[in-house]
This record gives sequence, structure tokens and C-alpha cells, in this order.
Amino acid sequence: MRPLLLTCLLAASAFAQGENLGPFTNSGDVGNPAKKGSTVFDALTGQFRITGSGANIWAKEDQFQYVWKEISGNFAVTATMQFLGQGADHRKAGIMLRQSLDADSAYGDIVIHGNGMPGIQWRSNKGENTNAFDLPFDGPGKFTLKLVRNGVGLSVSIAKDGAPLKDVARTEVTLRNPILVGLAVCAHQADASLTVVFSDVSVEQLAPPAGKKQ
Repeated sequence: MRPLLLTCLLAASAFAQGENLGPFTNSGDVGNPAKKGSTVFDALTGQFRITGSGANIWAKEDQFQYVWKEISGNFAVTATMQFLGQGADHRKAGIMLRQSLDADSAYGDIVIHGNGMPGIQWRSNKGENTNAFDLPFDGPGKFTLKLVRNGVGLSVSIAKDGAPLKDVARTEVTLRNPILVGLAVCAHQADASLTVVFSDVSVEQLAPPAGKKQ
């Protein structure tokens, strides 16, 4: 298991290509969930409306809807998200980094559950069990998430209902360049679908430290 360092502050199915997905290039289901998902991007508002099914993002394999792009090096991803409608407390959505589209791929993410609980999840190596750390919460809301990759380090910041972002945790996941970065939505119920609206989404490439090449 990779260490989680708390700061003091605390095979995919057919992927859509060629459409306007804002900062991303592809969308589709990972893990072949029974109910197909969808991703719609509104270029005028900059909003994503992502609908996903899937039993879970957990254990040794995952099922969810994903919109993503391939990227290398260090970067920061920011997105504001809100669940639509009712669903399971453990439905989840957020920002995900992934080695591949395989259902058992290594990955790291920051997700918000349906009950408002933030969680950091990671699978260190392909086929291994997911590791996770859940953060304190006070209920559902509209969340802004930021995930920064710096080498093997992942830093996470969270804000709720318009408050300033606050650094909350760090962990390490070794992913080989290039990797996939994007937004993930999982209903946590194989026979259900979940829709989440994402706005203010950005993917920013970060310069390597002085004297180092990516």
C-alpha cells in the first residue's frame, strides 16, 4: 500500500472521438457496465453533463463513464461538480488519473460520494485492490476539486459551495507517461444511472522542476 500523507491542513467499450469535449478528447464506459453511459459537453457554457452506471470504482476492477485525454508530465486538473437527482449514498464522481482503459488499471482519483463524503482512491498496480482514504464531511453540496500530479505525488484540494480551495491530502501513485486524465461518474448500482454536471473544468500542464526534463 502506498503511504497517504495528510497535510497539516488536514477494456473499455466504444469511445466517442471527434466531437467537442472541451479540454478532453474521448469519452465512454470503462469496465463494460450493464447500462451504457454518456457524456455531453456544452461549448457555450463549458459544462459537462455526464451520465454513468457501473457497480463501483473499487476492489480489483472498475465500471464507470469516463471523459479523458492523454497527457504526460506534471499537471493540475480543476473541476466543479454537482449531482443531479437522487441515488445511492456511495455513488461517486470526480477527477481520475488512469494508466489505461483496462478495468483493473492502476489509477488515482479524488471523488465525492452521493452523501457528500470526499474520498481519495488509488490502485498502485494493475490487478491489485483499491486503497482509499475518506475525508470528513458535513453533507451534500456543490464541490470544487483540484488534483495536482507532481512526479509520483498527487495533491488534492477541495472546496464546497463556493468556499476557497483548501489543501487536504497527498498520496503517491506511480503511473508511467503518458497517462489518462479526466472526469469519472459511477452510479454504484449496476442497474442504475447517475448524472453529474461538471463546470469550470481545466487541465493545466505544469513545468518540470528546474534542471529536470519530462
